[in-house]
Amino acid sequence: MPYSYRAQGAAAGAHPRPAGRRRPIKGHVLLDDRTQRRLRRIRWRRIGVVLGIVALVAAAVALYLSPLLRVQDVQVVGTASVDAGQVAELAGLSGHSMLNLPKGEAEARIEALPLVRAVAIERHWPQTVRIQVMERLPWGYWRLSDKTYVVDAEGVVLPGVQPASGAPVINDLGGPVNLVPGDRVDVDAVALAQSMLQRVPQTLALGITGLEYTPQSGLSLITEAGYRVVLGDSQNADYKLAVWQAVEKQMGREAMSGHVLDLRFEDRPSFQ
Repeated sequence: MPYSYRAQGAAAGAHPRPAGRRRPIKGHVLLDDRTQRRLRRIRWRRIGVVLGIVALVAAAVALYLSPLLRVQDVQVVGTASVDAGQVAELAGLSGHSMLNLPKGEAEARIEALPLVRAVAIERHWPQTVRIQVMERLPWGYWRLSDKTYVVDAEGVVLPGVQPASGAPVINDLGGPVNLVPGDRVDVDAVALAQSMLQRVPQTLALGITGLEYTPQSGLSLITEAGYRVVLGDSQNADYKLAVWQAVEKQMGREAMSGHVLDLRFEDRPSFQ
């Protein structure tokens, strides 16, 4: 690579300066054609990268703002008792960008409906949103004072629906309370009732004619043999059922009529 310079401020024929007073030499680098072309390519490449990034950002912004990726169609599926139009309105997704869909907020609003157990929102590109609704199904009745409420298997009070004929009824003997749709009764009592209505006939060949509940004693069962069994809660339900079976076998079903078997204290059953 050639290099040339010309001393600054020195007249032709002038005597050289003493060694101790030399001034720095100034000059410039002379590049050959090949190197200059390579440097130009590097500069253009950098400019191209910058322009490409700018173009990508501009395209992304344009795509985000474009009506081509805005929600135009909201589909609601899975509803039977829930109003599909109300679900779509609560979702509030029409016109939103598909790239930034507020799914979590929309799902929370829909799940606040008493009849909705769960909801899932899916994107169907380029402009469709599908809302899958899973409804709560009526299981039985919760009777409180002079009012009867429909509840599902999780104890949620449901409006405007009825369970199947012959559905269980849990009589709440506690104080008068007004329930509204979406309220939840004692879910443990509901779950225990479901279990015992199935297991007692299978294990003891004994029918259940009534279900009672109090906040203090929990769930009690009234048997077709004329005696009552206080279970309390679902803790150690298998053990309670085994103790019940053993007590009945020891005492005899007929002898238990008109009495109360209290199994709340597990290994200390009480018979009155």
